This record gives sequence, C-alpha cells and structure tokens, in this order.
Amino acid sequence: MIVNLKDTFNNVVTMYDAARPTYPLELLNDIKDFAEKSFFTRGLEIGAGTGQATDLFIKVINDLDIVEVGDKQVDYLMEKYKSENVNTYKAYFEDFKSNKKYDLIFSATAFHWVDATVGYPKVWDMLNDSGVLAVFWHMSSVTLHDTGIFVGINEIKKKYLPEESLGFDKEGIEGVRQKRISQIQSGNYFGIPVIKEYRWIDTYDADRYSLLLESYSSTQTLDEEHKKLYLSEVRDYINSNGGVVEMPQHVMLYLVKKE
Repeated sequence: MIVNLKDTFNNVVTMYDAARPTYPLELLNDIKDFAEKSFFTRGLEIGAGTGQATDLFIKVINDLDIVEVGDKQVDYLMEKYKSENVNTYKAYFEDFKSNKKYDLIFSATAFHWVDATVGYPKVWDMLNDSGVLAVFWHMSSVTLHDTGIFVGINEIKKKYLPEESLGFDKEGIEGVRQKRISQIQSGNYFGIPVIKEYRWIDTYDADRYSLLLESYSSTQTLDEEHKKLYLSEVRDYINSNGGVVEMPQHVMLYLVKKE
C-alpha cells in the first residue's frame, strides 16, 4: 500500500500535541507589523496539526477557518476550539473550496505538503486586496544536529531509518530558503517575501523527545515492532546520558502581501 505522508499525522495526535514545539509571540507581532494591523477580521489556517500556531493566532482573528486533512486532528481541533469562533474543515488545501475572502492566511510547518504551483496562486485568489500570507516552518528537517547527545541519537536513527529520513534536508538552510522564495512566486502572483528568523532552546526529557520522534512522518513509516525498538533505544540512550536533550529551535517566516 502506498502511504501518503500527508496522512500519517492522523495517527499521532496525542504525541503531536505533547511534543511538537510551539511558536514565539515575536513571530505573531512581526506578522501584525507587516500587515499594519493589530486584529484580523477573517483568517484561514492551512494544516493546523493540533493547534501549535492556532493557540497564538486565535487571539487576534475574529473569524478563523482551519483546513486539516486528518479525521482525528479535525475532531481534536473541533473539540479544542468549540467555544471559539472557529470553523474546521477536513480537506486537502488543493481541494478546499470557499467563497470567503481572507485578510490573513497562514500555515505553520505544513505548506510544504501543498503543491506550490497550485497552493500559492490559490492563496492569492482567496486573499482580500492587501491581504497577507504568512508561511513559516520549524527548521528541524533542514538542520543536522551532530554534536553532543545528538551523535548517539543519530547513530540509532541510522540503524532504523534510511539516511534520507534522518531529520535534515541536504539542501541546507540557504537552499531551502531559495526554494521557498521560488515557490512563493509560483505563477508570478506574489513578489519577493520578507523573511524573519527566530531561535531558542527547548529542553526535552527522554519521554517527550521520544514522543517528538514518534510524531515524525518518517517514524510512522516503520512497522510497529521496529518503531517500538527504535523509540525505546533512543529513550534508554538519553536516560543514560544525562536524561535531557537541549533542542535548538529555529523558525523561518516568509511574509508576502497581495498588492
């Protein structure tokens, strides 16, 4: 059976919510400054996961629509935001239909799952005049952490996962940056984006770091036996080497406006 990696996150709702990093308030403030607004009338989030970014943005959007592909994630989001002015739709963004126009569309570590040649022109059509698109990513898939405790963790990863699934993109940060800029300009709708970066350190204990690994699509491609062995070995290694992982976080934000 061919697995669509877009759909694998439907199986990891609990660990995704517990382990995935959130986003800094500074990012939201930069988006508001770029839009020259402190509050948005109507917003659309593409690929909310379990709300890591939603929790930040819901405070400044009056009417928020969310598009998410997983049944369990949709159910989770509907329950989580049942008391808020939020509408959650189960759909791939490429197939999503709406007659609304939005003054903010955003996507947090998710828009790489969307076909850029379809997604960015579609966003353009869905924005109000002067509406803002904010797409941002955690860069863990780009950065190879290869010092300290990560040396041993990487050896365990190599044992269970193919090299291309080790958690970094061989294009590197600059290569990914240029790729994103090019994708955003698909169809010649948007101009060159404004780019912002944010860095901090998160501390994970062995259990939470194991949940983080389990939430990755590459881990979800393993059969249950090998997944269990992989995660157990990582936990044991961390607990035998100080019990914590100091995880460098790096988020890159790309901002464009419909002009």
